[in-house]
Amino acid sequence: MTNASPAVASPALIERYLACPVTHRPLNVEGDTITCPESGFTGSIRDGVAVVSSVVPSFFDSRFEVMQQGHELEGEKSFCYSQQTALLESYFNAGQVLLDVGCGPSLPYAKHPDSFVIGLESSFESIRANVDVDLRVFGSAAALPLPDASIDIVICFYSIHHMVGDTRRQTADNVASAFREFGRVLKPGGFLFVFEMTPIIPFVFFQALAWNTVRSIAPKALDMFFFSTKTLTQIADEALPKGVILERIFFGSSAFTIIPPVFSLPWLKVPRLLYPLDAKLYKWRKINH
Repeated sequence: MTNASPAVASPALIERYLACPVTHRPLNVEGDTITCPESGFTGSIRDGVAVVSSVVPSFFDSRFEVMQQGHELEGEKSFCYSQQTALLESYFNAGQVLLDVGCGPSLPYAKHPDSFVIGLESSFESIRANVDVDLRVFGSAAALPLPDASIDIVICFYSIHHMVGDTRRQTADNVASAFREFGRVLKPGGFLFVFEMTPIIPFVFFQALAWNTVRSIAPKALDMFFFSTKTLTQIADEALPKGVILERIFFGSSAFTIIPPVFSLPWLKVPRLLYPLDAKLYKWRKINH
């Protein structure tokens, strides 16, 4: 799903679509400098990307090309991607403004030609490589650089489980902060699509027992935490505006489908039967008020 050239974060686009991540008020752009007079916030335009957060190394900076190859494998598409992208695309309409949180180096779906897609990433190398979105932003889901009620659809395509902290508690807090921001920027009647892998029962217990210890020993190697359906919906219920409507959709596949269980290791393939995670869509709609 690629265009001829990457979208450039021009001053006009930044001032039209983005806002201060602190006050949510309008931004000023002069040259390559982005500022908010009210908060004193300062960002920049770097390699065509609007940088609104401190640039720190990410797990994906050196892996995004391998990850992208994994996304394009037939086994992964037959496992869940084809069903999920088809459903997502059915909600796209002309004139919408979409936010893809954790968009990576490319989009797995086809955007509507008359919509505007803002791609937000915490991996600078990944967002710099993305030529599918209309505005590339390096920032954090916990402090979205967007005005209130400005987005028609928020998309998290397997990005929630990468919002990890040093502990399970910090990880849950990170995700709660992201959901609060999703609720803030969504327009009334807007949709939040969260595609996630949810662990089966034995994996839930193992993760609860071992994750904090493994994370402290090898923080660079463990960049994922998978929430159970119950826990993720509880976090969302507490963080999102009251009255949002939730629908959960399960995506099934044959137990004998061969899939790459780790996107960054596309050469590793196992039968679906041995994979301890299920693909789900959590779809929220913000009520009209």
